[in-house]
Amino acid sequence: MWIKKLHIYHFGKFHNLKIDQLSRGPLFISGENEAGKTTLMNFITCMLFGFPSKVTNERRYEPKDGNQIGGSINIHTDAYGDLTIERVAGKAAGNVTVYGENGLQGGEELLRTVLKGMDRPLFQGIYCFGLEGLQEIEKLSSEQLGNYLLGAGMTGNRELQQLEGLLEKKQTTLFKPGGRKPVINELLQQLESTEEELRTWKRKNEEFQPSLQELKKTEEAIREAEEEKKQLQDHWYNTKKWKNVLPALRKWKEHQLALRALPENSFPENGLHLLEQLQEKRLDVEGDLTVFQNKVHEIEKQLHALRINEDVLLSESLVVSAGQKSHDLERLLEEKRGWVQKAEFVQMEARRLKDETGFLGTTEELERLNTGLASKNDLLVLIKKADLLNQKKGWLDQELENARERLESAEEGLCQHEGRVLEEQEFHKLKERSERDSTNRRLLVEKEQLQALMAQANGKRQHTPSASKHLLPFLVFGFLAAACLMYLAVKGELFGTALFAVALGAGAYLWIKSSNRKNESYSAGTNDVELLAKIRTLEGELSGISSLSELDMINERYADERAKRTELERMREEAKRLEHSYQQQAANYDKLELEQYDNEAAVQQWCEKNHYTGPWSYLLIPGYFEKIEKLKEIVLERKQLLLNIAQADKRIYVILAEADTLTHRLRLPEESSYLEKVTEARLLLQQEKEKVQAQETLQDKLTTATEHLNEVITKKQSYGLEINKLLSQAKAQNEEAFRLKGKQAETRKRTIELLEQASFQLQSFGYTGEEVQELADILLDKDFNVDKENASAEAELKEKEQQLEQLQRKSAELSLVLQTLQNEESYSECLQRYENLRNALGEQAKMWSVYKIAADLLKKTKEQFHAERLPAIIKQASLYFSKMTNAKYVQLYLSGGGQNSLELERHDGVRFHPGELSRGTAEQLYLCVRLSLASLYQKESMPLIMDDITVNFDAVRTKHTLDLLTSMGPGQQMIFFTCHEHLFQDRPSVPVISLKKQEGAYRQEGAFS
Repeated sequence: MWIKKLHIYHFGKFHNLKIDQLSRGPLFISGENEAGKTTLMNFITCMLFGFPSKVTNERRYEPKDGNQIGGSINIHTDAYGDLTIERVAGKAAGNVTVYGENGLQGGEELLRTVLKGMDRPLFQGIYCFGLEGLQEIEKLSSEQLGNYLLGAGMTGNRELQQLEGLLEKKQTTLFKPGGRKPVINELLQQLESTEEELRTWKRKNEEFQPSLQELKKTEEAIREAEEEKKQLQDHWYNTKKWKNVLPALRKWKEHQLALRALPENSFPENGLHLLEQLQEKRLDVEGDLTVFQNKVHEIEKQLHALRINEDVLLSESLVVSAGQKSHDLERLLEEKRGWVQKAEFVQMEARRLKDETGFLGTTEELERLNTGLASKNDLLVLIKKADLLNQKKGWLDQELENARERLESAEEGLCQHEGRVLEEQEFHKLKERSERDSTNRRLLVEKEQLQALMAQANGKRQHTPSASKHLLPFLVFGFLAAACLMYLAVKGELFGTALFAVALGAGAYLWIKSSNRKNESYSAGTNDVELLAKIRTLEGELSGISSLSELDMINERYADERAKRTELERMREEAKRLEHSYQQQAANYDKLELEQYDNEAAVQQWCEKNHYTGPWSYLLIPGYFEKIEKLKEIVLERKQLLLNIAQADKRIYVILAEADTLTHRLRLPEESSYLEKVTEARLLLQQEKEKVQAQETLQDKLTTATEHLNEVITKKQSYGLEINKLLSQAKAQNEEAFRLKGKQAETRKRTIELLEQASFQLQSFGYTGEEVQELADILLDKDFNVDKENASAEAELKEKEQQLEQLQRKSAELSLVLQTLQNEESYSECLQRYENLRNALGEQAKMWSVYKIAADLLKKTKEQFHAERLPAIIKQASLYFSKMTNAKYVQLYLSGGGQNSLELERHDGVRFHPGELSRGTAEQLYLCVRLSLASLYQKESMPLIMDDITVNFDAVRTKHTLDLLTSMGPGQQMIFFTCHEHLFQDRPSVPVISLKKQEGAYRQEGAFS
């Protein structure tokens, strides 16, 4: 990875600063004191790992002018190509966004993936450092250096030693072999005492344990019977209730079916009565009309030529109203088109989301779904827990498999070793023969002496060989004694020499005398038969053993067999321990599966609580619930759009209905548009008004007659319009159809009233609308009989009550028996105390095991690191240090048997400790260790960022250091901050970025204003 560009929005003293000349390989960034070199180095660290929190002592570089801290950094990686990391003020570490090629975008998770788990301490411990980090090498021994490198390579800090001490302290606090005060030691003592007391109680309780077990079974049966009784009582109560509900339910079903059979129509209120009144009034007006028509007959002849259309004149208000509503009609039609288009789009989006999520529920189910913040948070917690349990299950799978393999290997080795051990009977024989070793040796010596006497008596052996035989051991013994006397004399131990000589002479005298006496006794007091009998007796007691070598072989075989049996016992104990470990792993696995089951049950409970009807497993898919929430919003939006469309249709219908009325009155063309009808009506109205003006002279003569006639005509037309309006409201073609619809409307109204009465009566029994429908499907089934169901429920309830009564009597009898056997309260207290101590000991043992395992894992990790990675780091650092010092120092060592110190070997073979080096050389050594760790840490190296680390180097060492840095490879980016111009002036091939020039370039853009 290498950094290509920097853009500082606001950070410390920098504002709107851009640096885009960063190249791959070595690079100098120069600047005077307080030019911002350290600020720029910390900006890179903050962009990668976040701003320091306010509770730490690290500087946050917040601008003094009140602007928000932030910026971006452009990097290149082998895996993702070019990436832009932008971080601005927000949460504690800032809000970060990562932009990549082909539309790649993410946040903190993507950034952690790009950095491959690198964190701030590890980055600052290996790749980004200044002078203060190079002044600590003289304080580090080999073990401390190893701990530091281990911490830097694993966690990015140097707190492993503190962690090690903390784990050891935790273990000692809980348990200490031979101790008394630690928690587990005290619990073991208390548990041992309580266990002895409990054994005493158990011996006393052996007499009534069968009764106690039977009592427990009986009490369990009573609980089950009471639960079943409760269920049967509820069912019997419901069957009794159904008898009272059934008549009302039948009426409700009857009215519901009748209502479904009746058609729906919009009939005016009291329509039939209004029609009768209008017809009567119209008949009266028609009689008056005949009288007035005769009176004005003559005048009408004169006015006949004009043919004034009274309908047009009377419709003036309708014409004006229709003209005013033309704009409203256009607006409503336009709004309706927009709502229809949006409803179609929303419907398509809802179908897409349903296809994407696989949701098969109804709209009502979606509306009931709870999408509040509390329910979403509960679901998020369950999803995270499910993910954590899956990860833990994978780890336990591996641990269980490893435990099983170790157990099988131990059992296989045990089986093989058992085949190499003698059977128990043979081993006992071998043991008896080995235990008789001293006796058999004495018997063999006695046998040989008897055989020698027997041979002497029979003349088979000469006296001289026999004497030589007895003389040879004596000569060997004399030689060894003489050697001891000489040794004591040379050492000047005169008293010891004299004492040893006296003892030696006395021993030799007694041995010779005893031997002679024995030979004389055998020779004088025995004969051949007695000697032969004694030899046969000795051979019988020796059980076939003929020589001392056989005894040695038996002893060696017995010792070997005992070793085999000891090894067999050890292997059995190891197999038991591994089996116990495997069972513990299996128990942990079962516990984890139980946790997963509980979590799944919690998800299902969440579904029931929040009215989610889809598959519960889909909720564990990331982003699934958000899509369901979006689907709910879309469905509600479409519902509102459809409501708007329906309301617009009603208003359009009213306007068009008025236009239809005007069309019928003025006899306008039906095929004309609304605007054309309004225009035509206005023309007709204007023409009729002109006719009225022309006939004003004639109207004066016929004022009285015309007024009466017009009144009659107006009344007749008014009644006719009202009758037509009633027919139009009822959508009836004629009065006969109107009367038929009126009768149907009255019947439907009455049926609805009866249905509401039946529903109210059912609700009084405590049933809701949905429960009424379900109840109707059950009770009104032709195969269902309420009386039979009630009788069956009552019989089952009585049978269960009798069974419960028998169980209760049995329980009382058993309780009485147990009370006479023992004081149950004392035993229960002891047992409870014992269980509490066991539980407490188990919990403390678990805690101790956790600390023990953590300490062992940490120790093994350190040992593996010291054995594998540390030598490679030291070897690479040796190479770098040799180049940097121009081969003055040729090798670094981890000296001492326990690797207790770090040493350096000079070219002449002399070794030094780091504390014996000058400050500059010690800083060079530490820099080499840093570079070695950076080169061996990961395949795709991070940029090396150094701040004036050569200030204590001489000119030659500085040159060698820069040569080493520039030779580490073109793929390694190294940013070297410095205030010394001679460093980069001596290396014109290395790019240089001057912060002073950057400041001048961006000052014009307001960078530092």
